[in-house]
Amino acid sequence: MTDIFFNIADLTDPNDPQGRTYRQINLATPHKYEVGALIELENKARLFIARQTRDCDGAPLYSLTHETRKDDFPLNELYFAHGFSEEGMTEIKMEGQT
Repeated sequence: MTDIFFNIADLTDPNDPQGRTYRQINLATPHKYEVGALIELENKARLFIARQTRDCDGAPLYSLTHETRKDDFPLNELYFAHGFSEEGMTEIKMEGQT
């Protein structure tokens, strides 16, 4: 017997006028927050966006850190927390930002 598996992300979205798959729609969705932005999570923790990533179906995700970049010194990836979605995030504008 052969098992058949389907990845939901590869199915066509019936509501998409272009006939794209859920993955294609997700990959076309830009990230809402820029690297370096200060964000606040639902639990009131404030962290910086360290990296923009995507999950297996192409949905935007973020890696967060408590550090900020200093000149050309790279951020320490050991302090990154990965896999945060835009849901539950609010950008905090710092002084001097528009």
